[in-house]
Amino acid sequence: MTRDEALALVKEKSEKETTVRHLITVEGVMRRLAERFGEDSDKWGLAGLFHDIDMEQTHHDLSKHAYLGAEWLREAAVDEEIVNAVLAHAHPQYRTDLMSKAIVNADAVSGFLVACALVRPEKAIGMKVSSCKKKFKEKSFAPGVAREEITSCEEDIGVPVDEFFQLGIEGIQRVAAEVGLTPG
Repeated sequence: MTRDEALALVKEKSEKETTVRHLITVEGVMRRLAERFGEDSDKWGLAGLFHDIDMEQTHHDLSKHAYLGAEWLREAAVDEEIVNAVLAHAHPQYRTDLMSKAIVNADAVSGFLVACALVRPEKAIGMKVSSCKKKFKEKSFAPGVAREEITSCEEDIGVPVDEFFQLGIEGIQRVAAEVGLTPG
């Protein structure tokens, strides 16, 4: 499946533009992580793009979250490794490989970094690890972010926290124009 086809599916299933922007930012982070690990950035990117494809339909019952999305993705003949990563971000029993573990960390850091970008006049442009880490210590900033899913990156995927923030920033910056995280 091409990215354009994947984005069309995401837009078909998503009711809110904020959901589409979130999916694209996680895609950006996953692509950057794939490069870091020497993995297939297109495959990892699609996992990020699809990870919350059913959130609007399943948010009221998170036990169903990702299962509906997996069903849609299988109907669209999406690679089973990508389907597994989508399931893994919501259900630990599917975290069986590097991509399916990384999606959890990428989802969390993406939400946090977007929050950081939104309070800056320059948005995502020029973001620095040091500034983000300072915000990270403020529990009242982006309180909905599962911080432990960010700090577990070293244990989960073998990437130190500072490097993980840097990779996340780079991933977000690559999609910044597409998701409105550039100034102006």
